[in-house]
Amino acid sequence: MEYTQDQIQDIISFVAQKWDERQFDQAKSKFHSIVEIDYTSLGAPSITQDPIENLCNNWKIVLSGFDKTLHTVKVISIQSENDLIVVNSSVNAYHFIANIEEGDEWILNGHYVHKLKNIDGTLKIVYMKLQVDEQKGNLKLILESTKRTMQ
Repeated sequence: MEYTQDQIQDIISFVAQKWDERQFDQAKSKFHSIVEIDYTSLGAPSITQDPIENLCNNWKIVLSGFDKTLHTVKVISIQSENDLIVVNSSVNAYHFIANIEEGDEWILNGHYVHKLKNIDGTLKIVYMKLQVDEQKGNLKLILESTKRTMQ
């Protein structure tokens, strides 16, 4: 089955929107049950292959402590690789926590690589890699957000 760039953009944008709305279970619906994740460019120690429930829990811990986030993901290119659709996208991620002395904003610019697979007639994300190109603002804001969530 062929998919249009708009259909694929809708899937990727849906996930980003649901992160920002803190609707992690809805974001989870676009992923396969096991997902390979590469956040090493953001400081993760290694590439992981985890159940989607673990990934959603991690998103919840990291993102819920922010007062506001806005993740904008724009598909740049789509390629086929065997039974996978490889999607390259630009990402701009804005994060905000009010009244933080060291700075209340953290902005990340970079690229995502998503790999999607048709599973039982539905495209699911099976791989996601973030490549950070630039960060501005308070780079420790992610730690503050996590700390707020864990309290």
